[in-house]
Amino acid sequence: MKKSQTGFTLIEMMVVIAIIGILAGALFGGFSYVMKSAQKAKANEAVSNARTALEGLYLKEGRWPSEFLNILKRGSCKFNGYYVMNDEIAKVLFKYKTLSVDCYVPDGAKTVEDYELRGVDRCGIVDPWAQDSLKKASKDAAGSALLSRSVSTGGKVEEHRIYFAVDLDDDGFVMQNEFAPVKGVRAKVITWCAGADGGLGDCSKDKPMKTSVNGRMVANSDNVYSWQRAQEVR
Repeated sequence: MKKSQTGFTLIEMMVVIAIIGILAGALFGGFSYVMKSAQKAKANEAVSNARTALEGLYLKEGRWPSEFLNILKRGSCKFNGYYVMNDEIAKVLFKYKTLSVDCYVPDGAKTVEDYELRGVDRCGIVDPWAQDSLKKASKDAAGSALLSRSVSTGGKVEEHRIYFAVDLDDDGFVMQNEFAPVKGVRAKVITWCAGADGGLGDCSKDKPMKTSVNGRMVANSDNVYSWQRAQEVR
């Protein structure tokens, strides 16, 4: 009597492998989407926290502190034509206790320049994509070495710092002459980041578009803003 065959045939094995491949692809796609959504949510939080910290700086003093204004006047915190929350701005916000950053105050420190930023805050306030890159950087690295460090999703660390503009003349609007990226916004402070690719794009456009930034083409569809279109002056 002929024995019955056991095990899988070649065709059955191929079908099983194909099914596993389809399921793996679907799971990976879903995982990738979840990860991107999580990073976007973190970016929204970082941008919102930056705006709150700057607003708190004004409210706490009833005006913009001279230390803050001096940094803006020197232009040492400008990048891509806008203000960025670099190490100097981060130290001022830390001093006035409006933003929690990893900062050390040495004994005998007389000014905010004597403060020492550490960890992922060494370059100032950056978005979550740059934070991931800085976590992998050497603890001894600093300055231009960190700012020029590549971010896996695109751009350099210096392009992933949080941008901001403030209402310097107390008229209730943040305007282009105050280095806002749009004509004007009904706000005391506006903040934004360049998204995963580190490309600022054109904030004045209603529809996302690809723009040449520092010699490379980037899209501003992933940029994060603290203001809404309804707040803009048209």
